[in-house]
Amino acid sequence: MDREKTRRIHSAVNHSRGNRRFSALAVLIFILAMSCATRLPVIPDDFSASQIIQKAQERSDVYDWKSAQYCYRVLLERYPDNPELVLEATYEIAFIEYKLGHKDTAKAGMQAVLEYYKGAEAASLPQTWKVLAEKILAKLK
Repeated sequence: MDREKTRRIHSAVNHSRGNRRFSALAVLIFILAMSCATRLPVIPDDFSASQIIQKAQERSDVYDWKSAQYCYRVLLERYPDNPELVLEATYEIAFIEYKLGHKDTAKAGMQAVLEYYKGAEAASLPQTWKVLAEKILAKLK
């Protein structure tokens, strides 16, 4: 094979590799851009509280914190008169802030959880959220 042919073959191979690298890079950039553009989940009006909580947990399981918090905020909006649900949603929103390293926001949220236990309904509330909030606050000091 003469040198010119060899040079053309190497040039074509290198050009092809460059295109593959460019294509792979373009695909990677597209995937990253799409993953950064979080779309909030659709929560139908007829979803029960347990379905909303399930959706929030599903989003948390894949580290989609923004969507998980959104679900808990929907829970707060739809069930503002249910102290147990309000307490759970408040705790979970604050816990996500804790996971994200937003210490001040997490601390404020955990303190809000503990405020529920100072009210008249405190005896009827599940102690779970109080215990968990106290543990997180101890870590935030």
